[in-house]
Amino acid sequence: MRVLILLSLLGLAFATEDVFLNFAKEFNKSYKDGKDLISRRAIFMNNYEKMVKHNERYEAGLESWAQKVHEDMDLTSAEWMSKRTGGLPLYDEKTEFVDTLDERIVAKLKEMKGTPREFSWTDSGAVTSVKNQAQCGSCAAFSVIGAVESCFNIQRGKVIDDLSEQHILDCAYNHQVSDESGTWGAFGCDGAWPNAYVDWLMGKNYNQIESAYPYTSGSSGQVGSCKASSNGAYTDAWVTGMYNVWYCKESDMENLVMINPVSTSLQATDNWGGYSHGVMDDRMCCDAATDSSCIYNLNHAILVVGFGHDTASGLDYWLIKNSWGSRWGESGYMKLKRGTGHCGVGSLHQTIPHC
Repeated sequence: MRVLILLSLLGLAFATEDVFLNFAKEFNKSYKDGKDLISRRAIFMNNYEKMVKHNERYEAGLESWAQKVHEDMDLTSAEWMSKRTGGLPLYDEKTEFVDTLDERIVAKLKEMKGTPREFSWTDSGAVTSVKNQAQCGSCAAFSVIGAVESCFNIQRGKVIDDLSEQHILDCAYNHQVSDESGTWGAFGCDGAWPNAYVDWLMGKNYNQIESAYPYTSGSSGQVGSCKASSNGAYTDAWVTGMYNVWYCKESDMENLVMINPVSTSLQATDNWGGYSHGVMDDRMCCDAATDSSCIYNLNHAILVVGFGHDTASGLDYWLIKNSWGSRWGESGYMKLKRGTGHCGVGSLHQTIPHC
């Protein structure tokens, strides 16, 4: 009601820019007062004008991807980055990690003879529905649960679409794996390494189903105490191993993703908020193939579910399942340029579970 009153009072002033009014209505926006509304409108219009210019370049064949109006279009770049990234614990060039190689997956990789030009687990129904992490830095949890769901579907033939992310956020909180060479951990909404969650699940910690353990951190930005129950446990399949490599080659994901969707990390910039369709070639991103420091700029975990070639742009791409809801991108998915370690994708780690 508050936003409707404010919009009515200021409607005449905004009559020529009703794109903002449409945006506020479509995304059910609420602003604390008229000053806040005017400020958000100015931010929105600046972002909107950038989108229009970008799409003009796209239509002229000068860009490989298009933009669209999105729910965060009234945020500044810094605000968007704070909301949508930061899902990895802090690390730098001094951080050391240790590979964990499940020999069953290693054997499968050795048996593979080349890869096709295009492949996607979405074609066989092995990829589960898109979720929304919202206000919590829980991207690693969503990436891992997506990989585990697909693993169950592929390896066991047990179709399960919605295991609980909140379960591992709460119950695996502060779980760490350490040895003489490396340490990695899971810290709830403050970020996590995907392999820490998989390692925790390997300890016969059965997944919980979403209906029994629903996601709450998206609105609160907090994790809670562990509430796992035997009634909510999914026991038809479980995680028995893990293949996790660090400081890897992007191209290695081609064979790995044909075994199971791959949890990995990348550098998301504020360009990503408005991604609509096409192959993302982000000028703000680093390329790991030519920039050795690129892997130290990563801030977001995603799930790679396939790869292909886009004839319109002439670019190869990775097909990525994100955790920003189904209204983002192409129904929650993105095509990201493949072949240069773009945005650092697949260059720091590649992780899949064995089920």
